[in-house]
Amino acid sequence: MKKVKILFLIILISFPLISQEIVYQEAVKKPLKAAALSFFIPGSGQFYNESYWKCAAVVAIEGSLIGLYTYHFIKENDYYDKYEKTLDTKYYDKYTVYYNKRQNDLWWLGTAIFLSTLDAFVDAHLFDFEENREKIHLKFEDKKLILSFRF
Repeated sequence: MKKVKILFLIILISFPLISQEIVYQEAVKKPLKAAALSFFIPGSGQFYNESYWKCAAVVAIEGSLIGLYTYHFIKENDYYDKYEKTLDTKYYDKYTVYYNKRQNDLWWLGTAIFLSTLDAFVDAHLFDFEENREKIHLKFEDKKLILSFRF
């Protein structure tokens, strides 16, 4: 019976420490995980960082760029097939127009992916910024600069 009381007392004393650690771990986001998610799945890094409006914007932008790329790729192949069958230069000219548009779409898509990955990485670093900002106080008194930090 004495062992049970001691075990119960240890659990009671350690419970606040355990609960604080769990809360702290949930509030911290991993920047590399956020960046990897955003790189491979559009908007998932922003979703991981709980930036839901950014997530929707990234999904819309990257989705539309993927759609444009696909459309221009299909049109390019259609005009190239027509050119191969007829050897008419107007089809080849259309092919080059859609080829250039497809290349342009690819560059825009790469830029959007890079920027969304960078955004997810930075957001994960700054996820608990407001909490930490409350702990730091900078005061100017009597020609002195006082920096105080609460733990």
